[in-house]
Amino acid sequence: MVTLRKSNKEDLNYVLEVEEIASRTAFVNKWSKQQHVDAINSDVVDHMIIESSEPVGYLIANRNADDNYELMRIVVSKKNHGYGKAAIIQLLEFAFTQLNTHRFWLDVRMHNTSAIKLYRSIGFVEEGILRECVKYDNTYVSAMVMSILRGDYEL
Repeated sequence: MVTLRKSNKEDLNYVLEVEEIASRTAFVNKWSKQQHVDAINSDVVDHMIIESSEPVGYLIANRNADDNYELMRIVVSKKNHGYGKAAIIQLLEFAFTQLNTHRFWLDVRMHNTSAIKLYRSIGFVEEGILRECVKYDNTYVSAMVMSILRGDYEL
């Protein structure tokens, strides 16, 4: 249904365009072009394009210490087709089978109820709330930390 591939500099216009749209919903903070270039060139960050027959989104994940892997952001430009869920499932497989990850985690803003529902359906467990941790449009929003441990994934 979808494939993940490493982003390259030719993908930047697409990434910046879909991120601009996503940032208006207060689900994603906008990065500069240089931040994306740095992530693409990083040895510890996986900046990937989600493709079906064409690009349908992108994601950024970070290899942390202690065998942790953080999904920093996922933006899907074509909603309600299952692309986001399919991409996360592929990323989970990559993290646990290829990177030997112990804990795959993310934080999601509390008002992003559809994402929270999706993460729960995949098997993510709520760990806690980061109260008013993100400033957006002169207000503060809270985020939920969620994770899947290797033992949860292998069940």
